[in-house]
Amino acid sequence: MMKRLILFLAFLAAAWTASAQDGILDRLKAANTFETLQLSFVQTRHSDLLTKDLVSEGRMVLAAPDRIRWEVLKPYPSVFVSSGELAFAGRRFRIPTEKDFTATALEGEDLAVKMVPVRRDLKSLFREIIVHADKQTLRLRSALLIGVDGDWTLLEFKDIRTDFPVDAKLFEKE
Repeated sequence: MMKRLILFLAFLAAAWTASAQDGILDRLKAANTFETLQLSFVQTRHSDLLTKDLVSEGRMVLAAPDRIRWEVLKPYPSVFVSSGELAFAGRRFRIPTEKDFTATALEGEDLAVKMVPVRRDLKSLFREIIVHADKQTLRLRSALLIGVDGDWTLLEFKDIRTDFPVDAKLFEKE
């Protein structure tokens, strides 16, 4: 599941660049374009194989175009950093772009975009990703990643900060 999350986070900003429907996707992209991003998150992971959902809290820092620090603070502290190259099990991954998904604006009380992968390797990880944004600010609020097996992960974001100086040491492996 960590592989799925890291891939998702690496291209979250790029995903907003999908074709506009009634202009909403273009407005969401504009409100969520940044050079640097820092946020706190609550991650809820659900699997039918587990008796209860797993909940963790942490923070993330992104720096365009390809640096990420994913830090889990509770319940089990851990840190993942990447400075330009994502690789899992000895296999490199190309960071997905908007062309790797079809995006559809969803109707409802809040703003939501449903992203369905079109690239084969992404199809093997995700059935779909649903991203929610605040109606007033258009800033990203949450993302629901639904795996091909029906398991899901909900990421809820808060304390979002963008376009600030980031210490490069944050992206060094510890």
